[in-house]
Amino acid sequence: MKKIFMILALGAMVAACSPENNGNEGGGDEKNRVTLDFEGDYWSSLIDNPQYGGDLLYKGETYSWYDEATDLEHANIASGYEWEGVYYYTASAFMAVSNYLSTDYAENGSSAAQLTVYGSAMHSGSNCVICNGYKSSYGDNRPTLSFCNEAAYIESVWVANTPYFYNVALNGNDFAKPLATESVWVRATGYTLDAEGNEVEGSALDFYLYKDGADALNGGWKRWDLSSLGKVNKVKFDVQWNGEGGADAFMHPAYFALDDITVVKE
Repeated sequence: MKKIFMILALGAMVAACSPENNGNEGGGDEKNRVTLDFEGDYWSSLIDNPQYGGDLLYKGETYSWYDEATDLEHANIASGYEWEGVYYYTASAFMAVSNYLSTDYAENGSSAAQLTVYGSAMHSGSNCVICNGYKSSYGDNRPTLSFCNEAAYIESVWVANTPYFYNVALNGNDFAKPLATESVWVRATGYTLDAEGNEVEGSALDFYLYKDGADALNGGWKRWDLSSLGKVNKVKFDVQWNGEGGADAFMHPAYFALDDITVVKE
């Protein structure tokens, strides 16, 4: 669920650009198009177990990754606390690598399965990333996808739901009511940021995760065209709804999956 009860002093951890190719054979086609598919040993080493409270996302100061072929990087937003002599980091916004799959949203509909994709396969291969984050008056905790060296174009990504989000949307939990009315929607939005981290006015694209009383993705993967964002330095992803109270009242899990991020370079 969204952790909006605590006002956290959060800072974006900067991922160091690495010379490693990280298993992405990339290299571009005739349009200099490269796709980040999250396949290979490097990416598999970033899959946390257990999904909630694991060593990678919750017991390290930062969780970050970098792909040389696309020049894309991500670093989570984290805040630390100590419990019984162990220092934990709360991953308030992340893009975490995952290979977990399930079509049983009831069995896998809690935070214990927060890195699980709702479906029977990834869009391609065995891995993807799970995004978690949102913006409210409590803070800007949106996961960020950045080009490490220079701005480029993100042509498209593939999107899927998670059983955690879908189960709470249908059935609710201790913190959130079911999204029972057809007038309530939940969507992810991509916002363009300039090199200084400021939002570019008018640069926002929406993708619905839940609409008309059901999973808008129908339990599968759908392509999200981001090409109209133009050349970007960074893109932040936000999950919001049109329910009463706005972002501060949205207690549903702010999760969705991304796979096969296609980049076009000049």
